[in-house]
Amino acid sequence: MVGESTIKWNPFAPDYFNDPYPIYTLSRQSNPIQKDQFGNIILFKYRDVAPILDSPDFEVSSLSTFFESKESYIFKNSSACPFLAKTTSKWLMYLNSDIHRKLRIALGKVLFSYDFDRLIQEAAQETIIHFQFHKELDLVDFSKYYIYHILKKFIGLKDFASLEKVVEYSNMAARSQDIFVSKQMYLKINDCLLWGQGLFAEDGFKAKLVKELEGFEFEEEDYYSILAVTLMAFFETSKDNLSYSLFNILSIPRLRDFVLKAEVKEIKIITEELMRFNSPLQFTVRINKKEVTLMGQVYPIGTRFVLGIASANRDEDIFEDADEIVSNRQINPHLAFGSGIHTCLGALIARKELEFGLKPMIEFLQKFEIDNSHSLLWGNQIFMRTLDKAMVKIH
Repeated sequence: MVGESTIKWNPFAPDYFNDPYPIYTLSRQSNPIQKDQFGNIILFKYRDVAPILDSPDFEVSSLSTFFESKESYIFKNSSACPFLAKTTSKWLMYLNSDIHRKLRIALGKVLFSYDFDRLIQEAAQETIIHFQFHKELDLVDFSKYYIYHILKKFIGLKDFASLEKVVEYSNMAARSQDIFVSKQMYLKINDCLLWGQGLFAEDGFKAKLVKELEGFEFEEEDYYSILAVTLMAFFETSKDNLSYSLFNILSIPRLRDFVLKAEVKEIKIITEELMRFNSPLQFTVRINKKEVTLMGQVYPIGTRFVLGIASANRDEDIFEDADEIVSNRQINPHLAFGSGIHTCLGALIARKELEFGLKPMIEFLQKFEIDNSHSLLWGNQIFMRTLDKAMVKIH
């Protein structure tokens, strides 16, 4: 029966944010299907998570509808303007059926009209030049700088969109999706999303988007919603994956040597392995449209399943040496970008960011070593694992 084991996933346990993987392992081994206090069913094994991601019998939950139902409480006795539902109304990963399909096609055409190979290579060189005289640096700041300069060139940001403001905006948008968010944090997120309405330039990306969506009955707030999620999805997971990847490579000599000697094909292989190992998106949610049975338990239509992507990506039944970075892993069916019709639209771009940036960055960073006088700092986020600080210093 679900929930009988003494092994329970608890994101508020001491040291959870520093390393959630031990409880994922115990859950897979002793209690792979759990039920939380809100009735959500949490799945930890690859064999349970992967089929649901692929199945047409499941759909995503609506973040906008959730906020609509909660805004009367969130903004009670507050003068703040409720904007959460409006800003998240066109977030692709929370849409279903025809609107999801059409918007995905239109957004895909816009995204892949850009020469990302060039943008990424230029940003990598700009980043290395910017940090070339540093005797110590934060790998998170290094990664933010890199992703910001790719983002700024393709999405079109106003002059006031400094790196610091984009980092804050992206993080607030990401935190809106988390579970167990306080009322005070929702108010802060709402204020940030309101501020961001003037963030995007009218030409370039937005103009292309408006053209591709001609015929849709979209208002200005709908376009803002799409631009907001594009920025967040592009920036947040990319800088998280890169910063932790750089930390791992600099921490493990065999990985550093592998990257320095690697050819294009080998860089592509280790890129997939780093994404499997890091899994910036730790969980996602699906809701069943038909009655479903798992391990003998019947779940009615409308059950909310929380899918442990990060846990599935470390499942020892699927991946040999699952808790290690295997630089030449040949078979790697990881779920870091999801699967099925909601596979991450930016997966190709995310791969290119590592494929073009990883080797020149490690060539530059090899003169640094991990600064053990500073501990890694992790953000207190459940759905998206975020590295806040990782210091390195000159040998």
